Amino acid sequence: MRAQKILIIESRSDLDIYEERNEGSTLKKILELQGVYAKNFEVVNRSMFAKALKIAQREHIKYVHISAHGTDKGIILTDEGFITWKDFDQIAWPILRGKCICFSSCSVGGGVSELFDLHKSFCNAIVAPTRDITWSEGLVAYSAFYHRAQLFEKSSYQDVRVMNHIVGASTFRLIQSPYVSSTYTLDGLIKPCM
Repeated sequence: MRAQKILIIESRSDLDIYEERNEGSTLKKILELQGVYAKNFEVVNRSMFAKALKIAQREHIKYVHISAHGTDKGIILTDEGFITWKDFDQIAWPILRGKCICFSSCSVGGGVSELFDLHKSFCNAIVAPTRDITWSEGLVAYSAFYHRAQLFEKSSYQDVRVMNHIVGASTFRLIQSPYVSSTYTLDGLIKPCM
C-alpha cells in the first residue's frame, strides 16, 4: 500500500446521495490515473468529520480536500449539521497545521480566512471557491490543481490561476497563512505559494 498524499473528506446532502452525485470517489480515481494516491472518506455528521480529519495528522498527507455544501460562514454536513469556522477551528486545530486545505464547497472562500484570525498557523494555505460552483466545476478544477501540485516549479498561486482559467475568473482564491505560507508538491518538496 502506498502512502496517501491527499485526504478527501466528502459530506453530501441527502439529495446528492439519492441522485448518486459525488466528487470524492471520482477525484480519487482521477488522481490514481496520475499516480497520486488519496484516501477518501464519506462522513455524515460532526463526529465522523472529526474522526476523518484526524487521518490528516499523518505527515505524508499534504493536502486535505473537503467536499461539502457550504456558505461563507461554514460547511454543511449530510445530517444538515452546520460547522461554523469557529467550530471547524475547534475540531481541526492543530491537526491541519502545515497542510493545504482545499474546499470544494460553494462560497466558502468568502469567509474561511476567519480561521487565520483564530490561529495564524491553522494551516499553510487554503484554496476555496468564492461563488456557488457545480460538482463538475469543482472536479475539473481540482483535477488540474492536483496535477500541477506535482510540479515544484509551479507555484500554488499559478495553480489557482489555472483553476480560474478553467471555470471562470475569480472563482477560486488562494488564502495564505500569515504564519507559514508555503505548500508542498505531492512528493513533499516545499512549493512556493506566489
